[in-house]
Amino acid sequence: MLGPRSVAIDSPPHRGRPGSTSSGSHGSLRHRVPQCRLTLVTVGVEAAIRVAVDLGMNLGEPLLIQETNHTVVWLQPYPVIAKVGTRRDGAAALRHEYQVASALTVGGAPVGAPWSGIGPLLDLESGFVVTLWNRLEIDPGSRLREADRGASLRLVHEALAQIDVELPSFRVCLERTRIALFDDLRMAALPVQDRLFLREAFEELIGGLDGLTFPEQAIHGEPHNRNCLATGEGLRWIDLEDACRGPVEWDLAFLTEEARGKFENIDRSLLELLTTLNSARVATWCWVQARFPAMRSHGQQHLSLVRTRWPKD
Repeated sequence: MLGPRSVAIDSPPHRGRPGSTSSGSHGSLRHRVPQCRLTLVTVGVEAAIRVAVDLGMNLGEPLLIQETNHTVVWLQPYPVIAKVGTRRDGAAALRHEYQVASALTVGGAPVGAPWSGIGPLLDLESGFVVTLWNRLEIDPGSRLREADRGASLRLVHEALAQIDVELPSFRVCLERTRIALFDDLRMAALPVQDRLFLREAFEELIGGLDGLTFPEQAIHGEPHNRNCLATGEGLRWIDLEDACRGPVEWDLAFLTEEARGKFENIDRSLLELLTTLNSARVATWCWVQARFPAMRSHGQQHLSLVRTRWPKD
């Protein structure tokens, strides 16, 4: 059973948990996690710790891996990763990702698997949804070939086509981007002239997309290179929260030309448009999170890419 500070959300029956089962009051996180300097961690990390403690984990010092989108925490010493939905739509995104990844795992697709038997959990104190994942060990000796990345993504596409999980249109993420881009408060870090340029480019690119017809299929949604991990068991794709239906060229916009060589019948004009549109999308979200220096730098890079590609001569 879970402790008093977490509840299961649409989860399958538990099949056990690591560590000893706790009972009664859990006490403070500081007492249960003596090595964790709680004054330095975020609300997302604290939510991950509470869920872990409620599951009976005897943690060492949780390691914050990422804070720029969701909060991602390695629950050391266990081979378990916690994702905490701290952004506005985090709960829905993580529940969708869990459903997609669970179905793909059952089908044998090359994806990161959820932690067996534990579905999405709600941390009652913060209101954040937390999902747990098997930690993937990166193979330092692996030489990742782009052609292998393309072939692996094709396997994911084939598996996505077989699962019984409703996938939204890729236009949903574009509309979410448009709302953020036209919100002056969220885009305040981007200078006004750059903001106006990015808005004009985004709107014209969307208009160009609306004038096209193209086949759609189940796709990953954001298969950039950091979402493809080289493990000792082969390539594994992670971050499936944006899995959707759309043109295959949307996924190909994230790949190198060598990786794209594993796909046939590519619409090159559509790919060119979507590559620029994707850079406008990425630039938007990076500037929303410009408080992180790495995101500001990444946002500037994609803004520059949009300037080199739009408007077309």
